[in-house]
Amino acid sequence: MNRLRLLALVAATLPAAVLAQLPRVQPSREPLKLDARLDEAAWARADSIDDFRQRDPVEGAPATERTVVRFVSAHDGLWIGIHAYDREPSRILHAQLRRDTELNTDDGVQVLLSPLQDKRTAFWFAVNPNGAMTDAEVLSFENENFDWDAVWDARARITEDGWVAELFIPWPTLRYRETSTTWDVNVLRVIRRKNEEVLWRAWRRPEGINFLERAGVVDGFTDLPPRARVELRPYASTTSTGVTRDYATDGRFDVSAPAGSKGAFGLDAKLAPSRGLTLDLTTNADFAQADVDRMVINLSRFPLFYPERRPFFTEGAGIFDFGRTEETQLFYSRRIGLSRDGEPIPLLAGARLSGRVGDQQIGVIAARTGGDDPTTDVVARVKRDLLGRGYLGAMFTGTDSRHGALATATGLDVNMPFIVRGQNLVFLAATAWTHDSAGGSPNYSRFAVDFPNDFADIVNRVERVEADFNPALGFVRSDGIVRYGGSFRLMPRPKIPLVRRLEFNLLNYQYVQRIGGGLDNAEFEVTPLGINFESGDEIQVNLQRSGDAPRESFEVFEGTVIPAGTYWYDRWNIEYDGSSRRPLRVEARADFGRFYQGRGEDYSVSLEGRWQPHLLWAVEFGYTDGRFPSSRFIAHTASARVDYALTPRLNTTFFAQWNNESNRGAVNARLRWTRTPGSDLYVVVNSAWPTGLDGRSIPWSRPQRGGVVVKYVQYLRY
Repeated sequence: MNRLRLLALVAATLPAAVLAQLPRVQPSREPLKLDARLDEAAWARADSIDDFRQRDPVEGAPATERTVVRFVSAHDGLWIGIHAYDREPSRILHAQLRRDTELNTDDGVQVLLSPLQDKRTAFWFAVNPNGAMTDAEVLSFENENFDWDAVWDARARITEDGWVAELFIPWPTLRYRETSTTWDVNVLRVIRRKNEEVLWRAWRRPEGINFLERAGVVDGFTDLPPRARVELRPYASTTSTGVTRDYATDGRFDVSAPAGSKGAFGLDAKLAPSRGLTLDLTTNADFAQADVDRMVINLSRFPLFYPERRPFFTEGAGIFDFGRTEETQLFYSRRIGLSRDGEPIPLLAGARLSGRVGDQQIGVIAARTGGDDPTTDVVARVKRDLLGRGYLGAMFTGTDSRHGALATATGLDVNMPFIVRGQNLVFLAATAWTHDSAGGSPNYSRFAVDFPNDFADIVNRVERVEADFNPALGFVRSDGIVRYGGSFRLMPRPKIPLVRRLEFNLLNYQYVQRIGGGLDNAEFEVTPLGINFESGDEIQVNLQRSGDAPRESFEVFEGTVIPAGTYWYDRWNIEYDGSSRRPLRVEARADFGRFYQGRGEDYSVSLEGRWQPHLLWAVEFGYTDGRFPSSRFIAHTASARVDYALTPRLNTTFFAQWNNESNRGAVNARLRWTRTPGSDLYVVVNSAWPTGLDGRSIPWSRPQRGGVVVKYVQYLRY
């Protein structure tokens, strides 16, 4: 009896004991200064997180360098202090300085915050020893939105015993429940020269920082202020455009539009209708600061897929994912406010509602566009939590123009991830229908099983796209087909000097057949050799077999036509990817072998260098030689990018690109000055010139088109 009483007493007191062991946020009434010195009294009183373990290179081993993380809460936001000790501070890598750039060349620390503790969504913040910042919105274990641009700030500095970073995240940047005192948290540190990755929690290789089911817990989030109800970003811009010229091949041109200038005003607003929901509004939207599309030469008969780059559509975009990227998507946001060839259409007004209500994640977009054919577009998405990290979802899209053409699409999907003996296993299924004014109702269905793990990554999927399935706000690569695909990759980690892991792709396949029978296209690939070195260098050798059966002839390149028929051809592929930690990084790829009824060679090389921490440059060249019985083509592509950052808050970007299919060269230059977090000044210059003018030189003084945009955005919070 006494033993039973003792067990009952232990069971009753265990939760309190466990909670007592949780690291706590240290409240502070004194003002903190963002200077990466951590010398205020609150930091000395704060609990420390320092038990980090390796995910790479030795799973579960203690970190080779000590890391200490502390949290302090103040009236204005959450402060995070990080002391990344290093016994060789002179070898710390810190090349990047620009905001929102990839930090894969550098040492760095990543912090994951999940205030809602829903095991699905979180906010991700990263900083390097220079104070360069990047952020993302985590929507699931394998779904991150790096286009999310939060209001926060950071400072960092290298010291004699390592480096120190201090992060400040205003409370309005985060979504949280005021009644909850605990948040799910994880921290990851990268020691780049060692290619070492260490985490506080979820350090096993199948897991990682986004694996929220294994995240740590931090207590003490008490007396948090209510979320700001309104955030405003009014903007003012002025645009000056030059003469638009239409060139003939002999160098003559017609002026199709005169030079001009105009001013514009607009407003972006963010409201919090409830604790878990955010309402974004935009009027007279302007996306001058968005990255430009990359020029691509399309050597296939299928449409190209271009990623979304406009901030209003990229933030929270993951909730609207339905289907397989670049193949079949029920919603493709570039259908709103952009023509099929990428030209902007005025976005007069837009609204986006996103967040959580109970155990449901929701997203709604409504937009009104102008132009010659004004339309109203609506997208609605809901995901209901199912079995841990899974969900059961539904989606609706609709567009209606003034000409009365109404087109809608509806979809249902389910995602069920499991952990089986420490390994990830995911089941996915989806079905969708489209409806238009003509009364058609073709559908789409998909099923997949995914086993994404460290030693083995295996996926099998089947997708059926009926003829005329073409959602007005979606993207469909091809219809009237059944697509089978998958891959079987093994990635062992043998104890071989200088080698971190090997990669053998036993089969990567995609076989597409027409619903009525017969081949449409196919791709098979085997990787007999793939090596990831301890240095970070990677090399792969691939054997590919491709099939295509176009029903109609098509022009693969100017002057070269592929006749209708059935083609099978084999090719070799060799790739080298240099380590990102090198001051001069090289990537090279070579493809050669048969190509339809002829032969083709495809080579590309890119060089990336840095003068840390201010200057980063990259150049890329591509060359394709296609030889056929009665024709030949040579395709060239080239691009150059230069990033110069004076500070993490003042940077410039120059990007130039050219190819000989469009016979056009283009330049995009951009300056961004962040006056205060959320308030930015942009200066953007765009120009384009014709090339290939019957041997004539490029008319640098008379571009096809060009313009300068100056835009200022002011951040206000109430």
